[in-house]
Amino acid sequence: MIRDLKLRQLRLLVALDSERKLQAAAERLNITQSAASKMLAEIEALARVPLFERTARGVEPTAYGSILIRGGKSVLADLDKVTDEFAGYKSGELGTVSIGTVARPCADLVIDVIDYLGKKHQRVNISLDVSTSPPLIERLLALEFDFVIARIPADVDPRQFDYHEIGAEEAALLVRTEHPLACRENVDLADMVDQQWICQPPESFMRQALERLFYSRGVTPPRRIINTESFLASVGIAAGIDAIVPVPMLVFDLVDPQRFKMLRIRDRLMLESYGLIRLRKRTLSPAAMLVFDAMMRFSAPADKATES
Repeated sequence: MIRDLKLRQLRLLVALDSERKLQAAAERLNITQSAASKMLAEIEALARVPLFERTARGVEPTAYGSILIRGGKSVLADLDKVTDEFAGYKSGELGTVSIGTVARPCADLVIDVIDYLGKKHQRVNISLDVSTSPPLIERLLALEFDFVIARIPADVDPRQFDYHEIGAEEAALLVRTEHPLACRENVDLADMVDQQWICQPPESFMRQALERLFYSRGVTPPRRIINTESFLASVGIAAGIDAIVPVPMLVFDLVDPQRFKMLRIRDRLMLESYGLIRLRKRTLSPAAMLVFDAMMRFSAPADKATES
């Protein structure tokens, strides 16, 4: 029966899902390929259905395999959390909290929370990753984060989350000071269509907001675009070439004003609202709950939204 599966068997399923080759999964678990093959056969005998399809390129999980893999990831992630929490209590710590966030609330909200927690923060290890919403939500679903501050992509079922809205986010257009449009008092959207751009991928909220802005004025969005998810890489490239980069307003607090300028346009570039998001059916550790509650306290949308 499935309930008789052992942790080492769950680890093999998760490794196979990641590696998609039996030999690579075996190496990841420090066992031989024959031992991994035998273990997989034992798992499938317990499940009484095929869990992986063998292909010329390796293995692919079946629908049954995907169910077990998803459950295995959850069990192993919970075990890792318990292990960290147990070790933390022995050393006087409350535990580790993993948070993912989009750029806008990263500085303000985290600073407020750390200040509010005071001495309690000294007993909590906070791991903070800054990225865009799609990869943040993907990693939350993979149980790599306790919670995130992000937006829920349109292709993700929102019913699996607890979502607490924080507010909207404003972005702006960054160029180097040598850019031919940098000295203009106001720049029309039509003047930027044929310029070189560095932007996040089409599925990103930033790219969608940019295209909505152009379409709202009857202007075709730019086509000369270098795609990258990294704001750091975008700014680095823009320092060396004449390119326009849509970035969160927070970025202008971090770059050298002698090297970069904000293009002045007549419309505001607004992104969709973001919020504090956790998995609905997942219990947070005491340390994560402590930080989550503190973030709830300081994330009231009325005074955090940039469009207030």
